Amino acid sequence: MRKKIRLGEMLVNEGLLSEEQLQSALEDKKNSKLKLGQYLIRNDYCKEEDIINTLSRQLRIPRYSPDKHPVDMGMAQFLPADTARKNEAVPLYFRGRVLVVAMNDPLDIDALDSLEIFTDREVEPVVCTEAEFTQLFTSVYGMYQGLDDILESVENITTGDDSDLTDYQDLNVNELESQADQAPIIRLVNSIIAQAVSEKASDIHISPEKERVQIRFRVDGKLKDVPAPSKKMMPSIVSRIKILSRMDISVTRVPQDGRFTVNMDGREVNVRVSCLPTIYGENVVMRILDMSAGVYTLDQLGMNKAALKKIDSIIHKPYGMILSTG
Repeated sequence: MRKKIRLGEMLVNEGLLSEEQLQSALEDKKNSKLKLGQYLIRNDYCKEEDIINTLSRQLRIPRYSPDKHPVDMGMAQFLPADTARKNEAVPLYFRGRVLVVAMNDPLDIDALDSLEIFTDREVEPVVCTEAEFTQLFTSVYGMYQGLDDILESVENITTGDDSDLTDYQDLNVNELESQADQAPIIRLVNSIIAQAVSEKASDIHISPEKERVQIRFRVDGKLKDVPAPSKKMMPSIVSRIKILSRMDISVTRVPQDGRFTVNMDGREVNVRVSCLPTIYGENVVMRILDMSAGVYTLDQLGMNKAALKKIDSIIHKPYGMILSTG
């Protein structure tokens, strides 16, 4: 059972903050959504480095260092991005059965307990600055954090009556067109595609469920969850994708196919789209083809050495054929 420790008391004991300053900060921060440490830094009560060093020294928690704490990029498969974001902890690596995470606020006992329950592992934090946290989060989860920020900006857009989120087939077509052309929806769809291309994903799966939407990228053959908008955003998102793909947004009860091309950083990316109606809405799959990537050589296909050697010997024979299926 972890014991709760108050940051303010630690800073006062260190001489970084007076009792009067602490009480004033506690009173003033009630009107903000910031934690005490964030409020003290943003209002120039203390320097972030001083707070981080105090936490590390008094709690005997290691200070994050790239040399001592290498990041295992495979941790995204073990701890989903939304769980890491919610608990403000980036998984770094395993040490035996101990999960080491980077946190800007290692005093968040509830977050640590939540992570231990979710992972069924003992969790040990290392303390880091906010800038280091952002960098680590991006390293492990790619551009997910930026997508989270966009999702926050579109939550105020609604489609139809929220009391019936699944039956949106009869919504007014003009209303769908109008909402699909709103800047936040355009930014959201563009960001989803940009993130998928950045992650070298081959597919984007947008799947409506009973009470939520699931967005997944297929990377190296495996599906990875990414932050998803609320269910009420689904009609606007699907309509925007349909408009890009030159589909009929008034048709929602039969499958449709389409395609479009986007240019990203001077690269041409082809996107093939299919929409399939389900009981909870339309399921969308986007197949991504980065034209600048070219055709992979045998060495780049990821085969083991034995299989590569066997195929290399076969293709030099003057007869027969090789079929690649799947």
